[in-house]
Amino acid sequence: MPDDSLSDSQDRRLKRLFDRQGDADYELDLTELDLAHTIGSVDRMVERQRFRDVGRSVVLRIDPATPDSGETHFGTLGRHLLDLKRRGLIATLQPLDPAHGAGFNLTLPAGKEGSQILESDLAPDFDDDDPPV
Repeated sequence: MPDDSLSDSQDRRLKRLFDRQGDADYELDLTELDLAHTIGSVDRMVERQRFRDVGRSVVLRIDPATPDSGETHFGTLGRHLLDLKRRGLIATLQPLDPAHGAGFNLTLPAGKEGSQILESDLAPDFDDDDPPV
């Protein structure tokens, strides 16, 4: 008789998929990335949104804090997302319910044809050696 049990990884992925309850159109999993790659991924997502004619909701997932994890990307990433929101590149922003993990719920506005998001509008360069602020 075949074993129908799931590995821990498969079980977490399925729970994440079903627990979303349709809250977002898109999920960007930034877990296990360093700060520079996390910010870069967010900036690429925002830049690509300018080509879309409809807005979309996004769940950004980051590594949760643990007793021995030290500082997470939550504060630095949150400040970057707030800056993008102030510039109109993100429509809505709120922290993810801790019961669903660490991260943010956000909505990206519809892109504007012919508009350009300049590289200077996005994140400053982060060195991997720079500690999160």
